[in-house]
Amino acid sequence: MHRRLPPSVVVITGGSRGIGLEAARRFAADGHAVGLIARDRGDVEDAAASIGERAVAAAADVADAAALGKAIDGIAGELGPPDVLVNNAGIGAWGAVAETGIDVFRRTIDVNYLGAVHATAAVLPGMLERHRGRIVNVGSIAGRIGAPFEAAYSASKFALAGYTESLAVELHGTGVSVALVNPGPVDTEFFARRGRAYGNRRPRPVDPGAVARLIVRAAHGGAAERYLPRWLRFAHAAKVVVPIASSVGTRRMFAGERRELRARISTNGTPKEHGKADE
Repeated sequence: MHRRLPPSVVVITGGSRGIGLEAARRFAADGHAVGLIARDRGDVEDAAASIGERAVAAAADVADAAALGKAIDGIAGELGPPDVLVNNAGIGAWGAVAETGIDVFRRTIDVNYLGAVHATAAVLPGMLERHRGRIVNVGSIAGRIGAPFEAAYSASKFALAGYTESLAVELHGTGVSVALVNPGPVDTEFFARRGRAYGNRRPRPVDPGAVARLIVRAAHGGAAERYLPRWLRFAHAAKVVVPIASSVGTRRMFAGERRELRARISTNGTPKEHGKADE
């Protein structure tokens, strides 16, 4: 059990759609003021308007530390200093490593990992000064178990997981805490935007509202790491305890994609770069 979060100011990156918007609606419904940040000004302003007077919007690319800091300062000027930060902004990228350009890896790291670092740097000093605050990082099961054909995305989420673990220890006893939420595939536009539909039978995509509920619970305190569905925690543990079995299972799951890659190499020789980050 956890204590109920008192009325607070919640800042959410990637707040114009999907998980971020669902979480914003739930925070607002619980009486919290929410600040939404996204790259597209029109989209994020529409999202805030759909929530009502308890929401304000700011446009910024989380990969741009200066612009993001300015957006967070603007929200704080309207609502007050952030009590909760939800680092939700993220992009996906599909493609074999041999066919993925370095720019895709760089952009994915800039958004999924450094975006969270930038946002945290903007709010952490104030939280430490006030001796209270909660940072919720939205990771992925792909940040705990390497996802074939999503190496750029998976690596960025592994980086976020390591950052979260390190920060959690550093912040212990300060009144500020950090949590990591690791969903499996989520039923949003994410897969269409990355250029490849989700085709695996398991795990089944979960509703974004369920992830939003988990984010809200994480903001209240309690467990430092959460999974959705919960059984993914055991999949992660199995990878650590019996890595060979996990590797064999993953190879079987992606047997079709591996055959396609080998066929392209056999036909065309060296694979051509075609990966593109989801924007």
